[in-house]
Amino acid sequence: MSEETLRVVVRRSESQGQGVLVLDLAAADGGELPPFEAGAHVDLHLGEGLVRQYSLCGDPADRQVYRLGILKDPNSRGGSIAAHERLSEGTEVDIGLPRNLFPLEAGAGRSILVGGGIGVTPMIAMAHALHAAGKPFELHYCGRSQASCAFLDELAAAPFAASVHTHFDDAGDAQRLDLKAVLAGTDRINALR
Repeated sequence: MSEETLRVVVRRSESQGQGVLVLDLAAADGGELPPFEAGAHVDLHLGEGLVRQYSLCGDPADRQVYRLGILKDPNSRGGSIAAHERLSEGTEVDIGLPRNLFPLEAGAGRSILVGGGIGVTPMIAMAHALHAAGKPFELHYCGRSQASCAFLDELAAAPFAASVHTHFDDAGDAQRLDLKAVLAGTDRINALR
């Protein structure tokens, strides 16, 4: 857990998919946020000693907003439920400074990003970073159904939309992720989650 905290305000709060709260956090003082690397997360301080880690899923080049996606887990130990109940637009909250325990492999010639459900969140930031660096990549987003997944509209509108491939369990076998085919001809996988 990061010792130093930063006061932020919820600029935007939106429900997406089934049970996913998407938050845009901005510095409470209106200034720029500290930089972060793709794959990083922040500690979200939810009060009463409750601190949970969430991946940053926005564009690392955007110093105005940190973007989080939080799945409401019915088996939650309190974090996701507290976030869904307490964090609405205008709410101020403390976060730890970004830390990265899941960095991109800088030497990869081509990256294949695979994320299932809410596990796609760090992959979105990675896709932004790879696109900005002009590096080839594919983002494979897997989920139970299209209706259950968050971030689909923004991925479809992203400048790297042609590199995004979705796979939904309820769409039939032909549409499911064929990992063997995706990895054919690659010698290095940059990120799987």
